[in-house]
Amino acid sequence: MMKMKMKGKMDSNFDALCHVLLGREAWRIEMRTARLWTIHTFVKPDQINSVEMVLIDDKGGKIHVTVRKQLLYLFQHLLVKGKVYKIAYFSVAPSVGSYRSTLHPHKIVFQMNTKVLECENSLISPCGLTFSNISKICSHTDEYDYLFGEFLWPMCM
Repeated sequence: MMKMKMKGKMDSNFDALCHVLLGREAWRIEMRTARLWTIHTFVKPDQINSVEMVLIDDKGGKIHVTVRKQLLYLFQHLLVKGKVYKIAYFSVAPSVGSYRSTLHPHKIVFQMNTKVLECENSLISPCGLTFSNISKICSHTDEYDYLFGEFLWPMCM
C-alpha cells in the first residue's frame, strides 16, 4: 500500500467529528473505516462513479465520506474497510437527501489535496454499532431519511 507523507503536525491534534462544520478545509481527523462501498454508474454498471464510506472516531461519532469519480485514481487503492487513517485537507458539505448513512448533519468530500495516511489506533471501535430499542425503530415512518438495520454488522464478526 502506498503511503502519503503528511506535512505539519499530523500526529499531534485531531478534530473531533462533532466539531466538523462547513466553511473550513484545514481539518485533521483520525478515523476508522467502518463501512466502504462503491457506487456504479447507472448507464455503465461496470464503471465506478464514487467510493462511499462511513468513518468512526474514538468517541463513536460517525460521518459519511464521498470520493468522487475524478479522484478515484488517487484514493481507491489506499482505502480499506476496518483500517484507521489520519485524514487532512478535505471539504465539508451538507448531508442531504434520502437514505443517509449517518446522523451527522455534514459529510466529508475528498479533494485533490486531501491527505490520507494509514495508522494504528486501538481506541477506535471496529464495529460502529449504535443500539436502539425496538419501539424507537418501529416509530419511524416512510419519511425517515436514515438507514438502519444491519448496516455495520459484518465488521464485528
